[in-house]
Amino acid sequence: MLNLLAQPGKYALGTGADAVGRLNVLHRIYSRAGRETLLEAGLKDGMRVADFGCGPGVMTRMLASEVGSSGSVTGIDLHEAQLEQARQLCAMDGLANTEFVAADACVTGLPRNRFDLVYCRFLLLHLVDPASCLQEMWRVLKPGGILVVEDGDLASAGSVPPTALDAFGELFSRLGPIRGVDYSLANRLWHLVAEAGFSDISLKVHQPSDRAGLSGLLLKWSVEEAGSAFIEAGLITFEQLQRTIIEMERVVSDRNVLALAPRMSLVSARKGVN
Repeated sequence: MLNLLAQPGKYALGTGADAVGRLNVLHRIYSRAGRETLLEAGLKDGMRVADFGCGPGVMTRMLASEVGSSGSVTGIDLHEAQLEQARQLCAMDGLANTEFVAADACVTGLPRNRFDLVYCRFLLLHLVDPASCLQEMWRVLKPGGILVVEDGDLASAGSVPPTALDAFGELFSRLGPIRGVDYSLANRLWHLVAEAGFSDISLKVHQPSDRAGLSGLLLKWSVEEAGSAFIEAGLITFEQLQRTIIEMERVVSDRNVLALAPRMSLVSARKGVN
């Protein structure tokens, strides 16, 4: 019964305007390390870039700024509500070098060998078949093109000392097997990239943390957004969820608590020229 209710592979979090606040917080937490990895991997002016699972375009805008007017960025997302937010935000920033495509990240329909660089963040752990998505990234990359993927281990998130913030890691860890996804995919990201045929693979790992700051807020907002998924899967009742969120809200502002955002793996690699 749980498997029927859980809708395997269905995205558990909010989309469109409902997700913008959380995703902006996530971006503030992770963007510095992501930008550094992209630049070290070879992101530069004039490149043609694909942003897989672009959501409302927070990274799309950064990528578009880096490649400049002589380059371009194509944002790809399954959810039209996300893309509408991305189009609006890019237009507000005057980024005319962006376009957006509504498509499954595993079957984009984009031309083969088109892009100089392909990027994604917190995408693969939401997919039932992340290897298929990496194969699609390989397909659309030019020979010698660059892959940069960032993904997290949601089970690693929580707090020191233990508090209600630990509900984030516990609930997502239990939801993953029911949904048929791996919310700790970061731990095998290097191997997935290698198995997809990429070479020159490098890996960085980092885990943001703070007291009474953004990390705790991210955990609390994520549990709020995914609440209906947790309830449908039978992991928590509505009343228990409400009590948990109230307690998480209290803990977020407690400077005696160190909040730990999900540990992130950042992998860069290249598509061979042969």
